[in-house]
Amino acid sequence: MRQFMIDMMILMMPAMKPMVWIGVGFAILGIVLLIAHMLFRSDNGGYILFSGRILLGLAVFFLACQVAGMLLGMPPKINFGDFEKMEFILVPFWQIGAAFLAVALALGFIGGRTRQA
Repeated sequence: MRQFMIDMMILMMPAMKPMVWIGVGFAILGIVLLIAHMLFRSDNGGYILFSGRILLGLAVFFLACQVAGMLLGMPPKINFGDFEKMEFILVPFWQIGAAFLAVALALGFIGGRTRQA
């Protein structure tokens, strides 16, 4: 079972960087919609909450991957450096998950108050 989990981690690693960028996109979208609501009083609270829920799901996923990786003895990290130039900017999954969680909670608390009945 341990070897199966390690093989799954190795197979999933190429898909993690696009998931981070998707999460960043939803974070930016949610913040932009929140600012638009504050400036123009537009009714987009549902979209803000949707962005926050997507980020919450990604945060839980990255934090769970960190826990699973640590239990296997291989703490997962994403390289944001350029591999061809031998640059290694390694970011642990828990930091990505924590950032997504902070933005998700902010969007959830503030975005939930912007909804109109």
